[in-house]
Amino acid sequence: SAFIFNLSDPDLQSEFKPDADEKASDYSETTDESGPENEDSDGGWKEGRALESDLNMDGDCNAAKKFLSCTLWGQQFIYKQYSQVVAPTGVKQTHMRVHTGEKPFSCSSCGQRFNQKIHLKTHMRIHTGEKPFVCEECGKRFSQQGNLTTHMRVHTGEKPLACEDCGQRFNQQTHLKAHMRVHTGEKPFQCSDCDKTFKRKTHLKTHMRVHTGEKPFGCKDCGKRFYRNTDLKTHLRVHTGEKPFGCDECGQRFNQKTHLKEHMRLHTGEKPFHCNKCGKRFNRKTHLNSHMRVHAE
Repeated sequence: SAFIFNLSDPDLQSEFKPDADEKASDYSETTDESGPENEDSDGGWKEGRALESDLNMDGDCNAAKKFLSCTLWGQQFIYKQYSQVVAPTGVKQTHMRVHTGEKPFSCSSCGQRFNQKIHLKTHMRIHTGEKPFVCEECGKRFSQQGNLTTHMRVHTGEKPLACEDCGQRFNQQTHLKAHMRVHTGEKPFQCSDCDKTFKRKTHLKTHMRVHTGEKPFGCKDCGKRFYRNTDLKTHLRVHTGEKPFGCDECGQRFNQKTHLKEHMRLHTGEKPFHCNKCGKRFNRKTHLNSHMRVHAE
């Protein structure tokens, strides 16, 4: 895959600009027209020349395009010869940090290090609060262009990412990644207090409130507090009288889905809870708990 560097981008200009003691002419490299590629003096790199039509690119100049190819990954770095602002050496040095692990740019606020100046610039917005990218539909602001692009799918309804197992589609890579754990059973987020594991980080965060006792969601009518917002919404039906779940067999309605599920066992005869002492079975766990007191006496 090719990485295109737009010389009109001031961030990239500052990223790859030659040092003051280097002449621009030092980067005006020549290529052997008799062959498509020449060996570069730097290990792991090849360079050559390609016509714009060969690169299948849209452009505003008929000049040939030079390219650098990293032989470690097979990636091409194409730079347009509109000026000598961007030095090929800068492109090479920046990309090779992926392989060397070098991170020469550090944040003055938190010390985090980066391998590209543009990444540091983006990171600094966390500290400054700058959000220069604005959604024209709802006015929401973002610190990165990529986040705005992803957000726009909320308005367009676009879901370009599909699950290969079930076909369900998503508008964000993170949502697809989280969904895939349904199929794999992976639970990478573990509670440090009880070793319980979860598919999503948000689920772990909610679970931690069990240990901390935090109940951030409160009922305005009675003051009762809850760990989760969904639990508060369910509780509010006690005050509103709403019963959105109805039995298809007898029409009885319930304010919680779990109550409907328990009720349905009256019609199906299902008794999933059994006593490990005498084998007696029950359709509700509360009934089993009451029964267990018989054996405890």
